[in-house]
Amino acid sequence: MDWREHYKRNIVSAEEAVEAIKSGDGVTIPVSPQPTLLMNALAARREELRDVRLHMVGAHHDPGWLQSGWNESFDITITSYMGDICRPAYDERLIDFEPVLFSMELKPFDEDGRTGRAIDVLFAVVSPPDDHGFCSFGAELWHKRRLAGAAKKVIVEVDESQIRTYGTNYIHVSQIDAFVEYTPPGMPLEEGRALIDGARDPELRAELHKISPLMSDGQRREALPALIGGSVSQVRGWARWTGWVEPSDQAKGVAGYIAELIRDGDTVQIGVGTPGVFLPSLGVFDDKKDLGWYAEMSAPGILTLVEKGIVNGSRKTFHRGQAVFIGLMGSTPEEVAYAADNPLVELRDADYVLDIRNVAANDNMVSINNALSIDLSGQINSETLFGARLYNGTGGQPELHIGAVLSRGGRAITLLTSTALGGTVSKIVPLHEEGTVVTIPRTFADIVVTEYGVARLLGKSIRERARELISIAHPDFRRDLEQAAQSLYYP
Repeated sequence: MDWREHYKRNIVSAEEAVEAIKSGDGVTIPVSPQPTLLMNALAARREELRDVRLHMVGAHHDPGWLQSGWNESFDITITSYMGDICRPAYDERLIDFEPVLFSMELKPFDEDGRTGRAIDVLFAVVSPPDDHGFCSFGAELWHKRRLAGAAKKVIVEVDESQIRTYGTNYIHVSQIDAFVEYTPPGMPLEEGRALIDGARDPELRAELHKISPLMSDGQRREALPALIGGSVSQVRGWARWTGWVEPSDQAKGVAGYIAELIRDGDTVQIGVGTPGVFLPSLGVFDDKKDLGWYAEMSAPGILTLVEKGIVNGSRKTFHRGQAVFIGLMGSTPEEVAYAADNPLVELRDADYVLDIRNVAANDNMVSINNALSIDLSGQINSETLFGARLYNGTGGQPELHIGAVLSRGGRAITLLTSTALGGTVSKIVPLHEEGTVVTIPRTFADIVVTEYGVARLLGKSIRERARELISIAHPDFRRDLEQAAQSLYYP
């Protein structure tokens, strides 16, 4: 059958598409953009379905199933990344979490007998097909192409606003079982303002009015309804995550040290979150030459550096000349438009980009990631707060960090501001609290940066590490840390 005929025969409504899902099925919903029409249609079947297993990477939209009372119909597991929308449900133990490396998420499906979980249905958002019958996954590839190969059925929303990129960012129409044609309408700034004005909390309204002008019309349509239903802390966290707030003095201090650590010709990666997300906008890379980019995600300003030729990949040893991403999340709307059909920008599968061997194939690989806390021996935590409270999953941090350490000339840089909670808590601690997750083992700890300086841990003893870390801790906490180090590591 000609692909055009296959496409036409399988165009259905969202309600018709989700009729394929039965009680007990496993449904996977990848990361942004999430198919809100399909999600809403599935949620509408709440009364007739039982034990539908939903696997999601965070959520940008909640059709109701993250609330109490939905558990009999939908058994939800979040994979790899939690996010602000899902975190309250996890705190209430309404949902589960699967700790897994992004690079290994498909391993259980590639190797028989490793898991009892099947992907009965995959939801995704794609572009319309091109002249050869290939759809794009838009600005966010991640595992979608690989998950489609493992799923029994693939159901997609066809969104005309999705861009095409170079790399492996494609799926053929013949691999898709049902097409729901739906291009979400954008939300102009004035409409967004009117929506925000309906929020009851004046502090929440003020925070949303700050960030709404920085969003594209599509981002407003996707994000504002969820953010309006959230809390002020969730909005502020989301704004910090995207870089849509003014960087703090602490973040500016960190950026000053990073500029001294980056060399011409380095291949760079920046992890999501603060303070790393501010590095491009604070001019850290502006005077560098021939930088490369090999990363999970973007940050505001990175694709602008590609356009300016500062990031040109001319000295890369792996994918020379291309800026390699898994997704463009973190880019500005203008930068996403620049990436469309641009041979300088490639989107490739998560398990390929984050394979530690591929990361290390980049000579002079510099991985820059954010942390929540670090103990005096060098154990790095990027996942939990106050001991065992899950804040987020690892994302691609472990693979990119370890790959950079293994790279010839590579460096793995961990960023953290010295304090939290208004300066009342040190992020450099003698020992992690019980239940704290260690994201990066101390054996791979390399360079740590706060607004007070640079600590170099690789090749150092525990006593030497403790001295290095205390020197970049907030001055108010150094004496206590010195006393703790004396008790822990000396006679």
